[in-house]
Parts: sequence; structure tokens; C-alpha cells
Amino acid sequence: MAASGRPVQNLCDEATCSICLEYFKDPVIIAECGHNFCRSCLIQCWGESEAEASCPQCRKTVQRRSLIPNRQLANFVELIENLSLQEGKEEGGKGGVCEKHQEPLKLFCKVHEAPICLVCDKSKEHENHKVIPLEEALEEYKGEILHHLEILRKEREEILAYQAALDKESKDLLKLTETERLKTVEKFRELRQFLEAQEKRLLTHVEEVEKEIAGRRDEQLARLSRKLSSLERIIQEMAEKSQQPASELLQVRWWQEQPKAPGKGCPFHVCKECRG
Repeated sequence: MAASGRPVQNLCDEATCSICLEYFKDPVIIAECGHNFCRSCLIQCWGESEAEASCPQCRKTVQRRSLIPNRQLANFVELIENLSLQEGKEEGGKGGVCEKHQEPLKLFCKVHEAPICLVCDKSKEHENHKVIPLEEALEEYKGEILHHLEILRKEREEILAYQAALDKESKDLLKLTETERLKTVEKFRELRQFLEAQEKRLLTHVEEVEKEIAGRRDEQLARLSRKLSSLERIIQEMAEKSQQPASELLQVRWWQEQPKAPGKGCPFHVCKECRG
């Protein structure tokens, strides 16, 4: 039985929580990394905060809601505990002896799931119970443990594969969003250039219109100024003429000597000829 000590110890290590260093109690598996812990150990380790937590073993960032009950591991731990109990009784000298009959524990009752001696096997307590040799029970339990261990390892591999696929999908999506972001930046850069060119063209056009308006205004003002000067001069001459004696005022020659506007008979627009 000494040869079986190391494999049993390895199995015990597989069934031990890395936080409390005891057998798993209500074990849960972290989906992001595949590591197992006691539920109470994780809750105590993470505290009451709702923020993101990390795996106590690999420090990977995980979601608190990603915990999955690991029933296979719970069954595995139960088998390990029974196996450890048997190993302890077989290797413990006095522990390998029936406490009631002081006989070696050579048999295993599958109903009670406990080692018994030959005297126990004959008692009414174990009557009609299925009893097998202790070595055979040990090998059977080891086989079950190894079977459950293989299932757990396969489940862990599936979780790690799913994690890798999820990570790849996330990276692909991030790459796609980065491409779309660059496209959006480029489109808006081109749009800004187009709008700036349009703004420059429109401002140039407005400036040209303003210059044209100002030129026409200056031209009209200059024409009006010349006309106003001419009218001022004529008004002044008429005022001076009105002060002359009647004989001079009524001289027809004076009217004829005055400059005439185009299409008008006199510069004052008052004679009968012009009115006609």
C-alpha cells in the first residue's frame, strides 16, 4: 500500500482549494481561466465590492457572475475523502484494526461505504450487504476518481478552448471597429476639406459682390455730386439774376446764352417752350 501513497497524495492535491488548503466545499469554477475554488473562499477573498475581481491563482480579471458550480469536482472530492480515510486506516497501525472486534480491516461494505473486518461481515449489521476485498474496493475507488479527474480535465480544456475562441472573436471585433473608426475619421476629414473649400469660394464671391456694390455706389455718388454741383451753380446764378433790374432780367438774349440740358429748352425747365 505504500506504493499507492504518492498517487493518492496527488489526487488529494487535486481536490484541495488553493485558498483554504482544505478539500473543496461547494466548489465553483471560474469560466475565464478554468480554476476551481470553494465558493465561500472566493466570496471572502473578493469582499463585498461589485467591481471586477481577479482569479486568486492566475490573477486574470474575471466577472463575479461567471462562477459555475462544479458538481463533478464535488463528487470527486467526496471519493478522495473516502479514499484518504481508507489509506489512513490501512497505514495507521491501530487505525487498520476494527475498533469493535480488534480484527484487521480486510473487507469493504459497499452499502455503508466503509472498511469492515471478517467478524463484521458475519454480523446482522452487514447481512445481505455487498462486501468486497479492501484492495478491490481501493482499486475501484481509484478508478472512479481517475474517471472523474479525466472528466474534470476535459471540462477544463473545453473552457480554455472557449476562452481562446472568445478572446479571438473579441480581437477580431476590435480590429473591425478600429477599421471603421479610421474610415469615419477619413470621411469627416474629406468633408471638412470640402466645406472649407466651399466656404473660401463663397467668401470670395461675397467679397467680389461687395466690391461691385461699393463701385456702383461710388459711381452713382460721383454722378449725383456732379449734378448737385451744377444745380448749386445754376441756383446761385438764378438768385443773382433775380436781383437785377427788370430791363436786364427780361432780356431774351440771356436765356439763350445759358447752357441747355439735353432735350430741354432752357437750363431752368421753366420756360413755355420747355414745358410745351
